[in-house]
Amino acid sequence: MTSTHSPWRVALLEWRAQWRLGLAALIGTGVCFSVWPSVSSLFVAPLQEAFGWSRGEIALAHNASLAAAFVSPVLGRLIDRVGVRPVLLSGLLLTAMAYFLLAALRGPLPMYYLLYTVLCLVGATTTGLTFTRVVSGAFVGSRGLALAVTRSGLALSGALLPPMVFAIIATYGWRMGFVALGALVLLLALPVAWLWIRGASLAPVVADGGAHKPRSSLIGLLRNHKVLLICVASALNYAPIVALLSQFQPLLVSKGLGAAEAAALIGLVGVSALVGALLTGMLVDRIWAPLVACIFTLGPALGCLMLLPESIELYVAIVALILLGLGQGAEIDVVAFMIARYFGMRSYASIYGLSVFFIAAMVALGGSLIGLAYDYFGDYDIALLVAASCFVISAFSYLAMGRYPRIELAADDTAAVVASLRAEPST
Repeated sequence: MTSTHSPWRVALLEWRAQWRLGLAALIGTGVCFSVWPSVSSLFVAPLQEAFGWSRGEIALAHNASLAAAFVSPVLGRLIDRVGVRPVLLSGLLLTAMAYFLLAALRGPLPMYYLLYTVLCLVGATTTGLTFTRVVSGAFVGSRGLALAVTRSGLALSGALLPPMVFAIIATYGWRMGFVALGALVLLLALPVAWLWIRGASLAPVVADGGAHKPRSSLIGLLRNHKVLLICVASALNYAPIVALLSQFQPLLVSKGLGAAEAAALIGLVGVSALVGALLTGMLVDRIWAPLVACIFTLGPALGCLMLLPESIELYVAIVALILLGLGQGAEIDVVAFMIARYFGMRSYASIYGLSVFFIAAMVALGGSLIGLAYDYFGDYDIALLVAASCFVISAFSYLAMGRYPRIELAADDTAAVVASLRAEPST
């Protein structure tokens, strides 16, 4: 007599075989460049005091993140060609060096812009572009859960690192703040990546017989309507949330909440994002991922509509922010899962890099338009309606991905674990 092994049993065996790799991805995500947005504001006042630059001049450096987004598809292409390990290890070393160079900064302002751009470019190789490739290639039956666990490292560091870095800056100065960030990458992320992130699943996917199949160009990938669909869907999902986050406090105040009350509520988004990531990670391993993505994308649409009345109650704001946070947490993990599930690992990083590019372009556009919309209309209602429309379009775009294709998995340790599990006699 035979029976189907439970998903939990598959997950247990995968984690038993790959826990070191999963832990390395969690640590790396938590201490590498992805955490920089959470701590970057701590350096604004010290740099202003040290060099006399205005806050506007310092803020201009953030445009470098757009440059990183533009090169993400190219970096993804490189990862698919040479494998994730050499790109990741090189990126970790270079990211640490970039932090150390910023610590040694003596001015002038253009040099800060140059070093900040270098940090963004090399740091892009230590983000989801590489770490989701690591996890997606190593975990099969529990891929969604593994991606969610990896993302939880960023959520935890986003809560823990800012006060730690602030204390270091307050005690030892801003230079030591940059040194601390570089040391975390060099002394923590790099060693665990070197020791634990290894295996056949991280190498370029090759065809039968060992010969590489021709890979589609980036333009060729976009000609695949499903690749374009997932890039557009992810951008229409993520960008409105980021745009709204940039204006949440004044938006809530305009709806009748107190300034302090509104500021305190914003923390709900981060907590909800962590819950959304873990919840969707478990669901997509068992339920059709586009359906999960659709449900968690329609939630933020409802949240936007709840914020439309001229005056809202506190509980309405709480529910709306929770819905938005759940959607934000779900988006990145579900998209990474769907890229692996629909297109396999051969061009995974290239497609992920394309989605990053679409998201960054839409974030830049949305972040500007939401402020302009308020200036023109005198409130945020039009922006909320546009955001809700984007969420709805995104939700049904996910559904248009259709059923999962049959994709040959690359030979790796996890696949062997799952195969051995399936070969076990059942009672």
